[in-house]
Amino acid sequence: MSVLALIRIAQAGLVEPADRVPGHPGVTYYDLMKQVVTDLELNPQDTPTAHEVVPYRHIEGEKAKTVPASPLAIKYLEPLSIHADGAIRLALMADLGGSDGDVTEFVLLALFDMTGKPKLLDVVEVGRDRLTGFGTPALTTLGNGTDLINVDSDHFNSNEDFVFNELLFVRNGHFELIDSVFTFDVKICTFALTEDPSISTRLARGEHYRRIFLSIREQRKVTPDAASCDDKPPRSFVRNFHATYRWDRRRGQFVAVNSNLKKLEAENERLMNPP
Repeated sequence: MSVLALIRIAQAGLVEPADRVPGHPGVTYYDLMKQVVTDLELNPQDTPTAHEVVPYRHIEGEKAKTVPASPLAIKYLEPLSIHADGAIRLALMADLGGSDGDVTEFVLLALFDMTGKPKLLDVVEVGRDRLTGFGTPALTTLGNGTDLINVDSDHFNSNEDFVFNELLFVRNGHFELIDSVFTFDVKICTFALTEDPSISTRLARGEHYRRIFLSIREQRKVTPDAASCDDKPPRSFVRNFHATYRWDRRRGQFVAVNSNLKKLEAENERLMNPP
């Protein structure tokens, strides 16, 4: 795949199934998705009937896995060119509609080797909520020819925003989870509270991958009209929650070596379930 094709995929945003994959004449995103949903129709004349999905797992484990509400139809496709195991791979995210008995959308992330004839390497379900996509930034350099991939999913109402942040990467041709972190924003009469995550990596001598630094900035600000509210305005503050992850070669996974995210979990539980 050419450098120009990689740039075009990286900048593609949402694409249509019939769109051609840059750098691969005659190959469309529909052709790729047919490897994931084997009976997928490009333009069904009547109600879609597709339901045959290749084996998949949820990136967060069996308890997070959902069952698609048949039939399957593509709501959106989002391609992303990534570095994995020292090679260039194509990650393709597909929202395939609702899940059975759950508010979560059924969203799959497929990994393709685009060297020569496109080959499906792995498929995982991602996301834990209604709106799932690549986060900002979508990619962060992890080292050793590999990118960290940021996926977020959320839903919101008039005064609350619930966000699940999944950090993953590819090893040996398969997606692996680094961690999943929940953040919560809320605005009421007296204050607005936001929790903004940021990710960075840093070289670590003798380690296979860079160290990962996750920081979540929590800020509470008194609203301009707080004086007219029934409740007394709380104090404003800014505080940071954090976690550092390093690669554990013996265990074959990233482990948190310094984290206070449990405090964030307790704080969000209290905010969402006030006395």
